[in-house]
Amino acid sequence: MKYINDKTPKNIVTLLKISLTLLYFSSKPHYAVVNDTVEISKDFKKEKLVNAVLRNILRNTNKIKYEKNIYPNFKKVLDKIFSSKSIRDYIYETLFIKPKNYQISLIDNKDALYSKRVLILEKKINKKCFVQDIGNFEVINSIYKFYKDKNLIDVCAAPGGKSILLQSLGFNVFAIDKSQNQINKFEENLSRLNIKINIQKIDFLKKKFTDKFNSILLDAPCSALGTFRRNPDVTVKIDPSQIKKHQKTQIQMLEKSLKMLNNGGFLVYIVCSFHPFETIDVIDKIIQKHKNVKIHSIETDKMIKRQNGYFINPLSFKDIGGSDIFFVSVLEKI
Repeated sequence: MKYINDKTPKNIVTLLKISLTLLYFSSKPHYAVVNDTVEISKDFKKEKLVNAVLRNILRNTNKIKYEKNIYPNFKKVLDKIFSSKSIRDYIYETLFIKPKNYQISLIDNKDALYSKRVLILEKKINKKCFVQDIGNFEVINSIYKFYKDKNLIDVCAAPGGKSILLQSLGFNVFAIDKSQNQINKFEENLSRLNIKINIQKIDFLKKKFTDKFNSILLDAPCSALGTFRRNPDVTVKIDPSQIKKHQKTQIQMLEKSLKMLNNGGFLVYIVCSFHPFETIDVIDKIIQKHKNVKIHSIETDKMIKRQNGYFINPLSFKDIGGSDIFFVSVLEKI
């Protein structure tokens, strides 16, 4: 952006790029985007600068090359995944409107608004409930029946929502994660819910495992592009080189998981991203290399099938607050 220079604070540059993304994609009026951004910039005491830059941009809107200041091909990639016009219209009409969080009950509840477990999030969380995005809930709700063995390893488990849900569905979960900060959050949830799950600090790629498993959940590290409605900054912080780096890690984790998986066992791969590099391309590379891997179809009306996996359809949850976008693929080692 020619309206700023190298001395402009990085947080202000990021804030301005998010505003450009909103101006380019969102149906929100331009003046409202500017006003909201200026209000946020007051926390950094840069409201005059931000206001001047954005007003200048609006005066020259036809000359601005928005794509240079937002995530490359953001719209192009989304449109490729969601070919339905109704889905795309919904996404762009509600761009960066945060999806609602819900409280997920550990037991079936007659007051649930979805799938006997999903309840409206009140100011005070119910005693036997934890907070989760409904898309996060849906990926587990759609795949847990594939696991024939209830002894399961959750490879990147913290802060623990998927592990807790699986345990409530009758699984004996061995949870691992390498982030102590995330493990602390996991343990706080366990303490509040008064339940026990075996959670250990382990770097999955560095640890040598001697045991084999029949059930593995891999919620792999990713760009988090699927959370763009909740975290608009991901659209300007992620670049192709970072995504390719994520893909390398994701493939390494899948390769190691397959080595640990018994024949006839199931491995579920999940990421909160919609980018092909982290989703369908990853699974393609795995099945091209491993002829003994079978991909299973998921019976759900809440996801869109694309090649060898499924993406959460945000439109499915329109009437109850929307959702983040997750990708999930179910692999069996045969």
